[in-house]
Amino acid sequence: MGVCRDPLPWGVASFAVFMLMLPGAVDAQFAGCQCGYIRTLHGDTRDHVSDETTQAAQDIIEAMRAQTRQTSQYLDRQVEAAERIADATAQNQAHLVRSRVRADAESGKFDPNPDFCLVLDTALAADLPQNTDIPSAAAALHGAASWSRGDDEAVRTNGLQMAAYLARERVEIIDAGGSQDATTDWTLPLSQDTLDLDDPLARRSLPRLIANTVDPFPPKPLSDEDLRTPAGLSEAVRRRAAEARNQAALSAIGMSLELASPSLPAGPYRTIAQGTRYSDDIPEVISELQALEIRIAAYYAPDAETLERRHSKNERALLQDLLDLLALNTRIAHLRLQQERHDAVVQAALLGLLTDGTVSNMSPP
Repeated sequence: MGVCRDPLPWGVASFAVFMLMLPGAVDAQFAGCQCGYIRTLHGDTRDHVSDETTQAAQDIIEAMRAQTRQTSQYLDRQVEAAERIADATAQNQAHLVRSRVRADAESGKFDPNPDFCLVLDTALAADLPQNTDIPSAAAALHGAASWSRGDDEAVRTNGLQMAAYLARERVEIIDAGGSQDATTDWTLPLSQDTLDLDDPLARRSLPRLIANTVDPFPPKPLSDEDLRTPAGLSEAVRRRAAEARNQAALSAIGMSLELASPSLPAGPYRTIAQGTRYSDDIPEVISELQALEIRIAAYYAPDAETLERRHSKNERALLQDLLDLLALNTRIAHLRLQQERHDAVVQAALLGLLTDGTVSNMSPP
């Protein structure tokens, strides 16, 4: 039997293994071993681990990106769904509104009222341009008042010269406007819807007609010498009283003439008159009186077509017509009130004239 040697102690073996794991130590302890090969093995191991780690990180990043894309697509779909719901709601509301409007239209709620449109045209074109020069009846009133005060040379001369002046003037203006006697006949002015003040003879005849009605033969004006005497002062008081009464009469006449004076553009009213049986002439500029007559004729004297259209109006259009009629009646009532005020002054002047001269401390001149 051979001699059996004892194995290496455990501590020596462990130290040897440990030294093998340390390249430097192995090189120092075991000179001449394959250290380069061992380094290569360790380098490959490190590269492999690094590659695996990098690939794992890239896989994780790609997975996160995929998750992000999926979440973004989900959000996009939610936004798109919300937009579709909102669009559908808006479409439903629009359809509901169109249905209601169509129902109202079929009921005639939005049908235009042609008569109301014509009245609207008169409101939009109610005033003449500022540079338009239209004669007024106020000039005729001023002429009559001037005659009564004695401003005219014929009155200051008076007597036969004034009579001769009036006779010559009557011959010149007697047939103004086609009248039989424009100096005394009120038929023509009162029958005209709009006074024809463009005619020079008409502008001359109207003051004379007013003067012949109120004060045809005014006395000669008092001189300064007359006013220095008691009789002259008494006469001045009487004349001022007569002038006040004449002015009351002129004011009443003036309102009637001003109502017939040209003041409104005729265009819109011609359109209204086309649907009526109104037959009077309509000049380029009409009076308020003629405007009222035309608008009233649209209701009481419509032609057949207008009457048939009126019978097919809906409730809204008929209410507009009623409002227009109320407006016309209100305006006429206001004009009547104004005329009654003037008439009240004239009646007071007449009552005063009835008692004029019954009592006085002033002796006649």
